[in-house]
Amino acid sequence: MKLRNYLLLTSLVCLCMTISANARPVRVIMLDFTDETGGTVDSALTGKLNSKAFTEKGPYFLQQSLLSSPEFILIDRRDFVRQIESLQPRDGSDPVADTFFATRERRTPLSPTFFNAARSLQGDALIRGSLLALSTSKEKINQAGYTAEFITLNLRVMLQALDTVNGGVMAVEEGKASRKFRQTASVQIEIGEDALLDLYQEAIAAAVPGIEKQLKGKLNDAGKIKIWIATSADPAMIEFDGILLGSSPIEGVDVLPGDHILTVTRPGYETITKKLMLDNSMKITVPMISNQLSAEERKEALSNMNLRLWKIH
Repeated sequence: MKLRNYLLLTSLVCLCMTISANARPVRVIMLDFTDETGGTVDSALTGKLNSKAFTEKGPYFLQQSLLSSPEFILIDRRDFVRQIESLQPRDGSDPVADTFFATRERRTPLSPTFFNAARSLQGDALIRGSLLALSTSKEKINQAGYTAEFITLNLRVMLQALDTVNGGVMAVEEGKASRKFRQTASVQIEIGEDALLDLYQEAIAAAVPGIEKQLKGKLNDAGKIKIWIATSADPAMIEFDGILLGSSPIEGVDVLPGDHILTVTRPGYETITKKLMLDNSMKITVPMISNQLSAEERKEALSNMNLRLWKIH
């Protein structure tokens, strides 16, 4: 019995060590903070505080808190913005042939989303924040003819983590911080920006552990899929979500499920852009259309051609 208990305990320890060893930090991208206070800041206590400018400093404190935890890896915000700017694909819908192939002039602009950019950078979660409240509460004390007023400054923030695959909310957490100040007839305090920023930093730091706890076990590694891309006129240049993968055929590239933008180019052929919704590993064959065809020939080719997809289980 003792031997069996020892073996069971050893197995549990090994299992826990394996889970711990396989765990990896969450790759996160920070979005902006929004001001939800409604401009109700007590100006008598905080002076002429610009709540919008104050709110916009939130990402710096969030970055500091996330970097202090080994559970997170931050993706450079400049790379994220650059990726959004580079994602200017066009949906090649052709009203004549009812296909997704058309000339560059006839394509309709698509609005790239930050989810596409986040997936391109292999992000696990997008984290955004809100300054919910920066308010005061007052308490007056009269004792032996002496009057004192205690003012409590309260700051509340909310952090929200979004799944880069489907935009679903993965985690939500609030953080609070407060300071009490004593006011008298002879002493009137006006809180400086440094003290307010310290309060802001404290509230954000209070919310991060909750986000970290909720995100554990929700990574998308298990949900990653693979794609194989070939064309009827290999080699052609393949871009996926604005990132150049190389020349076709493309073999077994890891991507996250969700919507993606595929662009295929080759000199002498029409540029093809297609928006794909992928939920399984997929082999994709792209028919190429020569730009030397006449308008009638091109119309007939378009009417008989479709993107070929094969699911890989």
